[in-house]
Formats: sequence, C-alpha cells, structure tokens
Amino acid sequence: MLKYTSWALGVLIIALLVYQYRQVTGPDPIEAPTIIRNDPDIYAQNVVFNQLAEDGSLHYRLSANNIRQFNDDQLTELIAPDLHLTNPQQPPWDITADRGYIRKRPRADGTPEDVVFLRDSVELIQMHDAQRPTTLRSEAFYIYPNSQYAQTDQNVMIDTVVGRTHAAGLAADLRTGLLKLSSSDSQKVHTIVLPEQFKNS
Repeated sequence: MLKYTSWALGVLIIALLVYQYRQVTGPDPIEAPTIIRNDPDIYAQNVVFNQLAEDGSLHYRLSANNIRQFNDDQLTELIAPDLHLTNPQQPPWDITADRGYIRKRPRADGTPEDVVFLRDSVELIQMHDAQRPTTLRSEAFYIYPNSQYAQTDQNVMIDTVVGRTHAAGLAADLRTGLLKLSSSDSQKVHTIVLPEQFKNS
C-alpha cells in the first residue's frame, strides 16, 4: 500500500509539474461531428473492432452496443462505446462513454488515423497494484488510439488513491502517463490530498 501511495502521489506531483512547465504535444483537436440526419449505410449491433500492433499483439479493442456508419461523411456513430487500449510499458486503459464517433484524419505524413470522439459520462480507468485505479472523468474526450493520446477542453476530474484533482481541461500522453492540465477563470487546477490514505498506509 505504501509503495502504491508513493507512486500515486508522484503521479499527482508530476501531473502538476507538467501543467506548470511542460507542453505535452499531440494532434490538433478536430471539430466535434455534426448530427447525422440521413439513413446510415451500415447498421450493426454488438460490434467489436480489434486493431493489432506491428508484432501481432493487441493494440486496442473498440466495442459498441450499436454502430451506424455513414460512408459519405466517413463517420461512424457509436452507442455505449468501450475502448480497451494496451501498452507494453503501462497498465491498459479502459475507456467508456454513453456515445461516440469515429472519424479518420490525416497525420503529418499523410497516412490516415482513427480519431474517437467520446461524449456523455466519459471515463478513463487505468488499474494499478492491488486493483487501485487512476480515473479520469469528463463529459467529452478526443482519443487517438494509434498515438495513445487523449485530450479534452471540458472540465475534468482525476482520482487516484491519494486524492482528487479538478481542471478545466487535460491533454494526456497515455503511453507515458504525462498530463498537461489547464485552468480557466471559473475552474482552476485544484488538488485535494486525502490524509486518511496516509494513515491507512
């Protein structure tokens, strides 16, 4: 417990240092998809997509209760999406939301990349020692599965075993765990450290 508490506190401190001193680079945000009114080209239920890494291992798995695909818009709408994102250096992230969209966008080298836009009760959970999670919550998130990058300009809450942090936005390198927290006039970066966690350790 003491080992994990020290680790989690370190993550919290690193996150705040990154907020103050370091720019986490990542893709530029894209516009949120507009509401599609026409009939979909493809409709399916209980769908699972598996994306493999170059070595053949699972890179990420994306499932949804329902999907609607619109070929002309190159857009896929998701109901109850669930994204499982693996990483050899870190525990996996499990990401859920009430709904979402997938849209391709070109990378700097011109190759296409899937961008997953999630909204409504978005939750990112990473499990650590003794099943103690780090949890990020917001009402909207952009997830770049291939780049292992996430960002939001909505209020976000970060929970760890040692406390809770609120911020006006977040950019996260999910591969390394580095976070960039942002503030606004109405929402400053604010962390509450729970003293009982240290008593229990």
